[in-house]
Amino acid sequence: MNPSPICVPADTLVEDAMHLMREKRIGSVITRPRQDGQWGIMTQRDVISRIVSANRQPRTVKVGDVASKPLITVPVDMSLHDCADKMSSQNIRRVVAVDQNNEPIGIISDTDIFASVEQFGMPE
Repeated sequence: MNPSPICVPADTLVEDAMHLMREKRIGSVITRPRQDGQWGIMTQRDVISRIVSANRQPRTVKVGDVASKPLITVPVDMSLHDCADKMSSQNIRRVVAVDQNNEPIGIISDTDIFASVEQFGMPE
């Protein structure tokens, strides 16, 4: 898991979030809820499909308008197998680990799971 995920307000411009992602060398940012109360996640894939492919300007679009919602979350103590199963069934590449208060504390990517299994093997 990548701890301490970067969270941005939903009203952040995509262009600013893209600069932050490149600067921090991360593939996604979590968006704080608007009035709807839903957290979201904007990934590089969202930028490609919802900005570049749609011929929109990142300097005029807000992160909350392109972020994937609802945010798919897992409890921090979920097993690796169950986490991978959830990601597979939802057809997503990232889930957000949340604490007891449903606050994001990390992002688990398919790359993280792959690296863990490759390095440590399958958990018992």
